[in-house]
Amino acid sequence: MTNFSSDAPLRQLTRLKSEMHIAAAQLTASLFPENPFLGMEFGLVARICLPDWTIGGELARPAAPTRAIAVRKMALSLGNSPESTRRHCNRLIDRGAFIASPQGVSLASTKDNEALVLAYYLGVHDRFVRLIEDVSSTCDIVFPVAGKQAFGAAEVVERALDVLLQPVDTFRLVGASRIAHLLWGALAVVAVRGVTYDPVLCRRYGHIIPPDELRTGISLRRLAAALSIPYATAWRQARVLKSQGLATRLGSDRWTVTKNNLLAQNVRDIGVPPSLLLLPKLRELALMGFDPARAAGHYRIARPPLADFGTGAEAGGEEEADLGPPSSHRLEYR
Repeated sequence: MTNFSSDAPLRQLTRLKSEMHIAAAQLTASLFPENPFLGMEFGLVARICLPDWTIGGELARPAAPTRAIAVRKMALSLGNSPESTRRHCNRLIDRGAFIASPQGVSLASTKDNEALVLAYYLGVHDRFVRLIEDVSSTCDIVFPVAGKQAFGAAEVVERALDVLLQPVDTFRLVGASRIAHLLWGALAVVAVRGVTYDPVLCRRYGHIIPPDELRTGISLRRLAAALSIPYATAWRQARVLKSQGLATRLGSDRWTVTKNNLLAQNVRDIGVPPSLLLLPKLRELALMGFDPARAAGHYRIARPPLADFGTGAEAGGEEEADLGPPSSHRLEYR
C-alpha cells in the first residue's frame, strides 16, 4: 500500500478522473439535449450556488438564491470570451435554469428547475462516489478515515464539482476548442479503458503510460454520437488533433490516442497536477468519515455505468467505412 503522497499511482488516478469527466459531460448533455455544451457554465454556477441548495449537509431547493457570479468573472475562470459565456448563460436563462440579477447569474430556485438541479447534483455525487470506489479498488492508497461520519451529500458534491472544475483552471489543450478537448479526452478514455479496470494492468501501469498494443480505437461516428457532437464537427476537430500530433487515425473511421500523442510537448504530464489536486479532496472526505473502502454504501441513486460509447470501441471491433468529409449539405448546430 502506498502512503498519501506524490508516490500515488498518478497515471491510474488520471485515467479514473478522465472517466468521471466524460461521464459528467454525458450527464449534462442528457440534461440539456437542445445544447449539450452548456455543462461548463452550469457546473460552475452550480458550485457557486451549492450552499444555497444545502440544508444540514443535504440537498434542498432554497426559497431564493443568495449567491451569484458575474458573467465576466465566469468567463475569466473558464478561459472563454465574455461574449460566448454571456450567450451560453442567456440560453440557460431562457431554459429556466439560471436567473440573472445585478450580482450576476444564479441557479433558479423555482419549482420547475428543482428536478433539473437535483438530477445534476445527484448525478455528479454518484459519479464521484464511483471514482472514490474505483480509486480504493485499483490504487492501493491509504487514507486516514475518521471514526464518526460528519458528511452529507452536499460535502461530496462540493468536492466532486471542485474536481470537475479544477482542470479548467489548471490545464487546457493549447489552441484547442472546448469540443476538441472533449473529443481528445474521450479518445484517451476509450484507448485505455481495458487497462483502467483490469485488476493487474491498472497496477502495472499505475505510474506509467501503457504501451500502444494495449490501446483501442473507436469509430469517430460512434464517438461523436456518444458525446452529442455533430459528426461534421467531430470530423473537423479530429483532423485538427491529428495535424497537431494529438490523435492518430488507425484506418477507416477509427481513431485513438497513442503513447506518442501523449508525449507531445503540449500534453506531457497534463494529468499530473489535477490528479495531485484530487488526493486532498479524497483525504478531506476521509477525515469526515467517508471510508473509500466502503464507498459503495454511499450512492444516492446507484453506481452509475461508465460513459457509454456504443459498440465498436474494442480492438479489432466493427469498423465503419471512411466517409471522409461530411456532405456540405448537412447542417450543424452552433
